[in-house]
Amino acid sequence: MSRRAATALVAVCAAVLIGAFLLWRRPAPAPPPATPSGEAPRLAAPALLPFRARLWLPSADGRLAAAELDLVSEERPEARAAAALGALLALAPEPPLAPVFPAPVAVHKVLLGGDGLLYVDLRPADGGAPAGAGSTEELQRVYAIVHTALEAAPEVRGVVLLWNGVQRRSLAGHVDTARPLGRFAPMEPR
Repeated sequence: MSRRAATALVAVCAAVLIGAFLLWRRPAPAPPPATPSGEAPRLAAPALLPFRARLWLPSADGRLAAAELDLVSEERPEARAAAALGALLALAPEPPLAPVFPAPVAVHKVLLGGDGLLYVDLRPADGGAPAGAGSTEELQRVYAIVHTALEAAPEVRGVVLLWNGVQRRSLAGHVDTARPLGRFAPMEPR
């Protein structure tokens, strides 16, 4: 190795060591200022606002029936939809109305895409596949979710249903859920 290369190598090593030493000696960032009570300040929680949700439930006549419920959520459309869908799936209605699913199903996540589509991820308690159903029952299940989400968040232009994080071609083999869904008027009361 030439004398010039050795000198350059020693200079680079010295610069690295000096830089590491200076970083090590740098003071830690100051903690956030204390409040008068001596506690660190807390981040503000999102404001919860009341809203009246229209939930759509399967009915014995093969259509959907509306039930209104007062809820609270953040103002964001996906938060309103998540609150309404959570309430819908938690209801245990009396006949002639029926729950949306025969076994517990929860809303895992609701996301609003930049294209105006609302992605709703449903998760059953047992983690399995959707319960089997006839065509009318599946129509009621799918559109109870879609209509409830669209009522809660009118800004949404369509709903994409996911089951355990996956968009399925159908929940029970009769209704095409491989595309975004909108209102389906034949399911609503006349």
